[in-house]
Amino acid sequence: MVLNKDIPSEMQEIRAMMLKRLRERRYKLTPQRLEIIDIISGNKTHPSAQDLLTEARKRNPKISFSTVYYTLNLLKKEGLIKEIGFYDKANRYDSVTNEHINLICLKCGGIEDFDEAIPLSFDKITKKTGFEPFDTRLEYYGYCRECRQKKR
Repeated sequence: MVLNKDIPSEMQEIRAMMLKRLRERRYKLTPQRLEIIDIISGNKTHPSAQDLLTEARKRNPKISFSTVYYTLNLLKKEGLIKEIGFYDKANRYDSVTNEHINLICLKCGGIEDFDEAIPLSFDKITKKTGFEPFDTRLEYYGYCRECRQKKR
């Protein structure tokens, strides 16, 4: 697939990094898998598996739900995406894996990345408690700008 010049360079870099890692680990890059990688790496909306399937089927109607899930699980296992789990709605997937805050709108369900330093470093936590963290999940819940404007 030729990269769309409208896709931000950050997202193109994410795609390239995903493909490099998968090639290094000798995973097959099937057309279906490439389609899913293209969609998730070029998407900052934190899509659900159903969102990915819907978009992928626009491009390749034969992609199955199991292929989407298998690819998501592979990308998670390799540390190339993060899964954001919820109790009351479908899990969502984030291709931005650096430590950041997710801003989650309670009205529309949108998720936006807020790229600020996480307050405590892993080293500080380990030194103080002996607990060795390897990942974080920091979320703020509220209402996005669009939903707040609609409310007025």
